[in-house]
Amino acid sequence: MTKQNKSSKKSVSRCGLHTSTAGGLIEMLSRAKTLGEDAAQIFVKSNRRWEMPRLDEEESALFKEGKKSQDLWVCSHAGYLINVAGCGETRRRSIRALAEEIERAEKLSLETVVVHCGSHGDREPSEARRLAVEGFQEALERSKTEKVKLALENSAGQGSALARDFGEWGELVRGIPQTRRAACLDTAHAFAAGYDLRKGDERARLGEELEREVGRKFLTVIHVNDSKTDCGSGVDRHEHLGRGKIGGSGLRAFLQDARWVGIPRIGELPPGEREDRENLAFLRSCDPAT
Repeated sequence: MTKQNKSSKKSVSRCGLHTSTAGGLIEMLSRAKTLGEDAAQIFVKSNRRWEMPRLDEEESALFKEGKKSQDLWVCSHAGYLINVAGCGETRRRSIRALAEEIERAEKLSLETVVVHCGSHGDREPSEARRLAVEGFQEALERSKTEKVKLALENSAGQGSALARDFGEWGELVRGIPQTRRAACLDTAHAFAAGYDLRKGDERARLGEELEREVGRKFLTVIHVNDSKTDCGSGVDRHEHLGRGKIGGSGLRAFLQDARWVGIPRIGELPPGEREDRENLAFLRSCDPAT
């Protein structure tokens, strides 16, 4: 979708940040408007707790109306406790919690729910992938929703995290029913997994593997994060854009690749009002139309 930013230049890709909902959803809209975001990511509940609070229907209606009037694209990120590839009670609670988050996202008319693929722990990775796919499918069914997509995110491979390998990531994404299927690419995770985004041939390799294993058409959102850790480290640590190991030139070259044009870009970065504005300005500067 073509948008107009504040400088009246046409922008071909929406840009925003993970935006706090402290004080409620209407406060989140105010923050997005102040920053000039046309895309944002939120948590629909505490990202470190299982419990889902009751949704205030009036607040929900005002949020949907405000989001529409601001022409704001919004996705949510599922809680960090969720691991549908886990064992026993953890897996059961994860499926239930994910179903609740999907249901909440649809009630709020969000575009997609981003979720980590989970960790295999002591299980064989192949068995963990099977359980993860079944868990994602069950969560979608239990949510009794029809529209919101479930975007599985690639990982840095830290610990026993699934989806460091794009073949594994693609297998998991393909397990989602096609009408609900989506993927989220995180640049810091890809870099920590061994894709050196500072190099043209490595950026091309990432693009080719993503198209072959996952499918470009399913890529719904890009998490644009710099990395505190070196390429191939397997350690997931985000840094402000242009200040990390990937660096500004590597991120800019990646984002200006025509194959990623039109996909919303979301920064998930350390907090700070000045840093938020700088990170958002960097994202906008990477738009080929600017």
